[in-house]
Amino acid sequence: MDRFVVAQDVTKMLPKMQVVIVTAYNLDNQSKNPSVDAFASEAASTAVSDLSAYPNAQSHPRIALYRDTLKATCNLSAKKFPQSNESLYKRLLKEKKALRPINPLVDFYNSVSIKYGVTAGAFDLGELQARSTKPLELRLSTTADTFKALDAKPDETAAPVAAGELVYVQDTTVLTRHLAWRQAAEALVTEKTKNVILMSEVFNEDAATATPTKLTTSVADEFVRGLKDFFGVEAKATVLGEASGERTTEVENAFF
Repeated sequence: MDRFVVAQDVTKMLPKMQVVIVTAYNLDNQSKNPSVDAFASEAASTAVSDLSAYPNAQSHPRIALYRDTLKATCNLSAKKFPQSNESLYKRLLKEKKALRPINPLVDFYNSVSIKYGVTAGAFDLGELQARSTKPLELRLSTTADTFKALDAKPDETAAPVAAGELVYVQDTTVLTRHLAWRQAAEALVTEKTKNVILMSEVFNEDAATATPTKLTTSVADEFVRGLKDFFGVEAKATVLGEASGERTTEVENAFF
């Protein structure tokens, strides 16, 4: 896997979306990371205060934008398929504090999601590159695609996915369904992850321009800065979208 591609029909369907892609290599995701813990605590505290102005998570302007956009473009029910940023905000409203830690990388990208109200996630780049030479794609699903959920039983087989879902996929293996609703068991970021590809689908209120918007730039900079400050690795962000005409980025080999 040496490329990440956003399909043209996806960028045309979501012209205000800019996708931030960041790759990082040779990082330590096993050791305790107090810097990430502090970042997560601060992001959660600020978000809880911000959310207090609204009756529920879905009323927050950033969450409402994702719900309304996906309903209008994909006829996606936010009640059935809430995006990851909405789910995080709902948990924050319930717990009123930083969420239970998972591992430093996951806690980091979840905190970026919380801080900016965007969807964010990551995949184990080493696993993606070991399993196939096919690119990682954000596209609409086909009837050939299959999905095995993160919480599936070990003996369960991957199930077919209906055509037309917005998915992250490698070859025919779906890694997330309905953009950022549900994650697969494959390419999961764990404590053993050393090489990672992070992404954030930034929905902008106004028309996106050929250059990254202020929000998109902030998210990209936060990823790069956090990887340097918290994990000690250099990273570079790429932004893809309809207005720029950029839909593909090259990905370095994790096994160099």
